[in-house]
Amino acid sequence: MCGIAGVWRKRNPIGGGDLADIGRMTQALAHRGPDDHAGWNDSRLALGHRRLSIIDLSAQAREPMLTACGQGVLVYNGEVYNYRSLRATLEAEGRRFRTVSDAEVVLEALHHWGPDKAVPLFDGMFSLAYFDMRTVTLWLARDRLGIKPMSVAQTSERILFASEDKAILACDDVARAVDAREITLRLAWQSRDSGSSLFQGIERLPPGGLWKITGNGIEKRCFWHVLDALDASRIVDDTATDAEQMATLEALIQDSVGLHCIADTSLASACSGGVDSGLVTTLAKRFRPEMTAYVVDPRLGHSEAADAERTARHAGVPLHRVPVDKDRFLDLWPKTIWHLESDGWHASHVCLLALAEQCRADGIKVLLTGEGADELFGGYDWQEASMRMWRPWSWPGRLFRSKSRLAGRFERQRYAPFRTSVAGAHGWDRNVVLRSLSPELNFLQTKIFDRLEPVASLSDRAFLGCCLHDMYGHMQDLLNRHDRLSMAASVELRVPFLENRLIEFAIHLPRRHKYRRKQGKWLLKRVAEKHIPPQNVKAIKNGFQVSANFTAGSEGLLRGGLLRDAMKWPAASVEDLVGLAKRDQPSRLRLVGMELFLRLHAGGESTANLTEALHASVRETR
Repeated sequence: MCGIAGVWRKRNPIGGGDLADIGRMTQALAHRGPDDHAGWNDSRLALGHRRLSIIDLSAQAREPMLTACGQGVLVYNGEVYNYRSLRATLEAEGRRFRTVSDAEVVLEALHHWGPDKAVPLFDGMFSLAYFDMRTVTLWLARDRLGIKPMSVAQTSERILFASEDKAILACDDVARAVDAREITLRLAWQSRDSGSSLFQGIERLPPGGLWKITGNGIEKRCFWHVLDALDASRIVDDTATDAEQMATLEALIQDSVGLHCIADTSLASACSGGVDSGLVTTLAKRFRPEMTAYVVDPRLGHSEAADAERTARHAGVPLHRVPVDKDRFLDLWPKTIWHLESDGWHASHVCLLALAEQCRADGIKVLLTGEGADELFGGYDWQEASMRMWRPWSWPGRLFRSKSRLAGRFERQRYAPFRTSVAGAHGWDRNVVLRSLSPELNFLQTKIFDRLEPVASLSDRAFLGCCLHDMYGHMQDLLNRHDRLSMAASVELRVPFLENRLIEFAIHLPRRHKYRRKQGKWLLKRVAEKHIPPQNVKAIKNGFQVSANFTAGSEGLLRGGLLRDAMKWPAASVEDLVGLAKRDQPSRLRLVGMELFLRLHAGGESTANLTEALHASVRETR
């Protein structure tokens, strides 16, 4: 787990300015890899690497890493969990290894098989840059669901890439200009953070991105997308019994958790008390008997600590409570925004940073979580609500509606098929809103819905489709948050549910195994019942909540701030927005979070100054 950076020269050779920029980029990423750093360059390319040592702690495993022949070089961020089986295959084909690291396996696979064959074989989370000197070709890749980040920018002479935007902004010829359209999209609750930057001129590799860079420019493509991987006939033809599906799922989860426990350092879990993290915690104990668990314990409002304690006690895992009060929240809020490089739309972001910092203070380098299960197995209420939207076509409701009326409504509704669709079924709203906001994400809804056409039940299609779409919407925000805030504290966060075989299994499950008897994640909960307390399995899903009082009073920062100027709000409207932020916590988090972002990244203010400004604003409203 690391931070990577690079400079590719389009024409002139690498010079002193490029090497100086690499130094600044890697320094900006020091939090991602405090254990070691190094660089490499030739006439065309300069690379930098910050290392967080997790697997093979020896100096021989440092990066940038070269092949024995010296014709291939790699910088790599993440973990490829099936590296041992890949290594065995490579050794059978005559490749020899100098380390026991996964990075060397990744490098040898890329160099021996080529990126087009090798990258789809990688089972894990990664972003990487591989340079093949035999063909003078640079490859950039990101794992299939975008767990690990990669930012890219082009100037007239160079292509710059790094794990975070702030590293690219550290380069001499990159302007720190904020994109007002991207601000608008986030304020409009569009899921953007994983795939788009708030800075002009910086883009991000999409999930599954595999870019080929040569003297002719960038060839952009993806090696994996759910539209290509999905085979709807497998869902329709599925005849497996509940017991068979349960056995398959349990074996897959156990195997994935075992792979995610591979580390030469200390490991813990983030145990919220829910089904997903509880199951991961309990299974991980089998592979790492010494492991511990952590839970955030807010001093105001709802706390999951009691539920987490029940799971941890059942599993025989010590649980550490991480207290967060209002002062601690305000202290960490600007730092959270700095690392997110966005507005931080949920109060849980600050709490995740608090948890990661406590883990690091305790010597924990690897943290397991349960993210991804709700998207893959149907755990959100809006997925069920999407199913209800299509019940007029179900038996016997369709008996009371004419075929022509249903056909007309179908054509309207298929363009906004899920409860999370930006617009309703009204044509004017749909055309204006969808096309002006995030068309690449919003039109994906219809493509997924249509790809599921073999599924006869329209309500089943909507439910399954909403789950698949969430992999590119809601989940992307969660994954971006997890990477940025765990790595802010130099902690690697792993997501065992997002393993290749589990993804493949989950996207082809029929609706009856995801939602049944008014219960989401039906199949997963049947497996969980064997491992965690029944009370936790049966509990109503309750997302992580933080008291609105934690941020109350912070809305005063909107007066005379940078967000007003960026959005060109009339002076008279600012007080209305302050009033909205005062009444409504989600709006307050969005608006004040964006104000903090602008003051940090555009105004050049420090996190310490903004922390004091937040405390002062709160004091003034008391």
